[in-house]
Amino acid sequence: MAVELYEVFFRDGSYVLDFGFTKEQLRTVGAAMEAAGFRHVEVGHGYGLGAARAGYPAAAESDETYLKTASQVFNNCAFGPFFMPNVGGDDDISMAADCGAKFISIGNNITQIESAGSSVAKAKSLGLETTVCLMKAYVLPEKEFRQKVSVLQSWEPDYIMIMDSAGNMTPDETANRVAIINEEGGSRPGFHGHDNLSLAAANALAAVKSGAVRIDSSLGGLGRSGGNAATETLAALFQKEKLSSTLSFDDLEPVMEAVRKAKVDLPYAKDFTDILLGFCGLHSSIAKSLNEAAKRHGVKRAALYEKLAEVNPVNPTEEEIDGIARKMGAK
Repeated sequence: MAVELYEVFFRDGSYVLDFGFTKEQLRTVGAAMEAAGFRHVEVGHGYGLGAARAGYPAAAESDETYLKTASQVFNNCAFGPFFMPNVGGDDDISMAADCGAKFISIGNNITQIESAGSSVAKAKSLGLETTVCLMKAYVLPEKEFRQKVSVLQSWEPDYIMIMDSAGNMTPDETANRVAIINEEGGSRPGFHGHDNLSLAAANALAAVKSGAVRIDSSLGGLGRSGGNAATETLAALFQKEKLSSTLSFDDLEPVMEAVRKAKVDLPYAKDFTDILLGFCGLHSSIAKSLNEAAKRHGVKRAALYEKLAEVNPVNPTEEEIDGIARKMGAK
């Protein structure tokens, strides 16, 4: 099964912007996501449905506005909200379904996750793809974690998500917890990582290799605290590892441009050129020549980088780079 990247830019990323995402920004960046082939996008207040009503800081738009705007932007891409049972209620879940949401991520601290049972049942009754999110999934020892997962499997959610809320897990820990979810039943494992120890991408890779099929990510790593695993990094990494992600790294540059157009700051983001260099195994000393040749001959930078990596990844001359770009542009 292909790895599904769930884009949380418009939800977890909202913390960084004081919940200030506007419907215009959702339209601008969402349209680019749709064109690039994104398949799942989470939208709404960082704390989930009903957050403003429950006393959390108000977002720039209402829950309903975010969801209705998403329904206008996304055609082939499914969208859905986050929900915490101690924040929102059943009416919020019904409203999301009425607005066209296709999935919902229902989360609570792993020590309190039993409170989510009725919410999961409600979401499933409405036909929503349902994920149980184990926030702070690392706090329980392995035996207790397994017992908790066994109970959750009886609810029959589509996914059980490990949330590394503090960004403190290691790849070995991540792989172990994913394996436990697989061993305990039919719900598929997922992973949501934070980058406090710069391990979000490594943990996501370990999760997938251990059997996770849903991975949360955010453009530029935009997210709470140390940020999330960056979508563009994971797309490149999964493509490099031949892990069949449903999102192609080659199509992401226009999406990053749309983020800039929408005037969303990405404080955690790596330069797209640096990711391209790492993906293709090319040295940074030739980046300027590659970028200028791509622009000069009207070819995609990603395609030129990949072609050069096939032809001469060690020490290409400017003339060689220009010649390759010229041939690509003439096709």
